[in-house]
Amino acid sequence: MGIRGILAMLAASMALSAAHADVTRPPQFVVMAFDGGINVQRWQELADFSAAMQRDGKPVHFTIFVSGIAFVEDANRNVYQGPGQWRGHSGIGFGGKAEDMHKRIGLINAMYANGHDIASHANGHFDGTRWTAAQWEQEFAAYRAMFENASPMYSRDAADKLAFPYAKIIGFRAPFLAKGPGLYEALQRLGYRYDTSGIALADQWPHKSDGVWHFDLVQLKVGGRRALSMDYNFFVAQSGAHNDPRHADVYRAQMLASYLDYFRTNYTGNRAPLNIGHHFEPLQSGAYNEALKDFARQVCGLPEVKCVTYAELADFMDAQTPETIAAYQAGSFPHAEMPAMTAAAVARPVAAAARVTRTAMRATRVARQRH
Repeated sequence: MGIRGILAMLAASMALSAAHADVTRPPQFVVMAFDGGINVQRWQELADFSAAMQRDGKPVHFTIFVSGIAFVEDANRNVYQGPGQWRGHSGIGFGGKAEDMHKRIGLINAMYANGHDIASHANGHFDGTRWTAAQWEQEFAAYRAMFENASPMYSRDAADKLAFPYAKIIGFRAPFLAKGPGLYEALQRLGYRYDTSGIALADQWPHKSDGVWHFDLVQLKVGGRRALSMDYNFFVAQSGAHNDPRHADVYRAQMLASYLDYFRTNYTGNRAPLNIGHHFEPLQSGAYNEALKDFARQVCGLPEVKCVTYAELADFMDAQTPETIAAYQAGSFPHAEMPAMTAAAVARPVAAAARVTRTAMRATRVARQRH
């Protein structure tokens, strides 16, 4: 490279540094999302929890990736046929009886009205890794028909209508995080704004590809192992995907410690948004549900923290220039310290998790020696 090329690179670098110097520190976004949307009791639990958080001055909005079969009664299961599947088959069942449908749709409407984001989790929870774009479009067309109760065949009561249009479904997470080129062709063609089926580093800011924002889950440390920032992956890492109520307190403490460490690192670092995914099923005897509530109570409402939906995060990202996003990724803004009282509150669960883990390990060793 000649002297002119070197000077040009230096000038570009200096210009970029100058642009970064003007960047204001971004908020710390925290996104907590849930897959499934079938369990009516879980809808009510999330609605009650978010209302309680609002009353406490710690607002939190959730994203719910709803499986399309949640909009179809068991009796009408034959309206659905997934790509390569037989008619009336779903890997996770269907929406239950008419009374279940009535309660579920009422709760979904209430959650949406209160600022929560309703997104798509496809329909029958199948692995679509090898699906073509046309097959994905078939799955999305079926989702829309189920959402809109588009045919008399669905036989959903007229009162059980979603109170917002299908156009508000702008986000997606693939079942099993099983994605492929066909998925992204379909998402782009159908106008989806974001996808959450990928995996990235914990300090990675979202990126946009072919018009779709990618909000990716991340690898976290948990009890000496690694797991994605999703409850099922903790379930596998901690207990081999077997329910283990004897150690539920250990698992809850470890998850809370992992999430708080993730938060602390990003809050004091480059402020990359936190991406946390859970399911409607009460994995690990509900310990993970409680850990997530503990986490939300500790971080939502802190200075510069916004516990938002993916739709809200997409709005924020759309308002930023590529240069600003590059500055965020580089951490080219004044960094923040953890609030003094909060720092101590964060440290306690981390230390407690370590103590609980050591105690459980000692108990396991003793039990083995006795047998």
